[in-house]
Amino acid sequence: MNKLLASLLVIVFFAGYTCAQSPLPAKTDDHLKMINQVIEGKWKEEISVSKDFPYPYITAFAKDPHMFYWDTYFINKGLIATCNVQLAKQNTLNLLSVVQRYGFMGNAAITSWGMNRSQPPYLCAMVRDIYEVEKGKEFLKYAYPLLKKEYHFWTDTSTKAIENHQTSIAGLQRYYHHASQQELISLYNEIADRLALNKDLSDQQKSKIASDYAAEAETGMDFTSRFENKCSQFIAVDLNCLLYLMEKNLDWMGHELKLSDEHNWAALASDRKTLINKYCWDEKTGMYYDYNFVEGRRSKIAAVTTFQPLWAGVASARQAKRILQNLNIYESPYGLKTTSTDNDGKNYQWGSSSVWAPMQLIASDGLRRYGYVKKANEIAFNFMQLVAKNFVTPTSSIKDQQAQRTTGTIYEKYKSDGTINDDETPARPMMGWTAGVYAYLYQMLNRP
Repeated sequence: MNKLLASLLVIVFFAGYTCAQSPLPAKTDDHLKMINQVIEGKWKEEISVSKDFPYPYITAFAKDPHMFYWDTYFINKGLIATCNVQLAKQNTLNLLSVVQRYGFMGNAAITSWGMNRSQPPYLCAMVRDIYEVEKGKEFLKYAYPLLKKEYHFWTDTSTKAIENHQTSIAGLQRYYHHASQQELISLYNEIADRLALNKDLSDQQKSKIASDYAAEAETGMDFTSRFENKCSQFIAVDLNCLLYLMEKNLDWMGHELKLSDEHNWAALASDRKTLINKYCWDEKTGMYYDYNFVEGRRSKIAAVTTFQPLWAGVASARQAKRILQNLNIYESPYGLKTTSTDNDGKNYQWGSSSVWAPMQLIASDGLRRYGYVKKANEIAFNFMQLVAKNFVTPTSSIKDQQAQRTTGTIYEKYKSDGTINDDETPARPMMGWTAGVYAYLYQMLNRP
């Protein structure tokens, strides 16, 4: 152990904790334990405050004034794992307050650019996570109507809908946006260099192309080959699994609160599950894919989101086994890669060499749900080793960025070769979801 790690470990040992540590399995070494203790000790340094939110909160990047939507779910998992339930609850209440004001939670609330789209809807899962720990009925009563409001945002087919998530298959939704033409033009100009786009286009052409990139930004995976640059044409498997889980959770909440005259959430969930398996499951390859409802075909790109139906409980035991048999497509020594390939020659930050924290949690929890505990633990352990490797000896994927990489830092994103992922855009130092996922997976590996 080098001097920096040793000194950090000394600091952590004297910081004091109220959260009891479970016995370590043989394969979990002191480096991984130490980083988990560093995370436990740093959460309170990450607290942000803003006039836009009623409570102090933990966001993706320390002291940022806004909150990212889907990041918060994975941050909360780590906060709960390290006995910071109140902070996780404050995060969740802040997101609920945005839904109360706007009818949806934005990609980045509250910013000029982050409120013309949403992100993957994990809020209902966050509420249940808090309730399962606290058992507070008043919290659930407050959250329930707001979660129904968010569900309406994703499923509204009326002319008054904030955003058009309709597809040609009733009961399945797509990612989209509600950006103005000027916002789309600005987005195009912003990402033109990043994605090597043609700058010599008319404003009309730019806004048309940018529309699909804005929809892709709503997926949280900005950007990726997964949608073949046609995101608005795809029924996204992860989105519909999240809406299925929302329907299941709303059904459970209704019973928990003893409500009557509610939607038949169970029937909605059952119908959605049937449709996901009809359109997104590919029997030949044994994986789930996004479905292009315009062209009537599945995506040409296999993505790690094939594990989302396991995480949500949409897959059958047979389907889960088929997916496990395809794990080698995504496996690397440092975690699961986002896509099987990038077929257009671009090096996406959510591409075939990227390893992102949230996908490790989704896949690990999904496999564990179906009884594949050993493989779930391997995925968790490999990712934790990746974070630890770059905590001790940070290495950039881009030579020009190496000078910006510092020892003792947790980063936003990584690559399957064990480096910090500076492709497309430089990785930022980040507690956020990387720390949250690490702490959650650490706890999972160290349960008695």
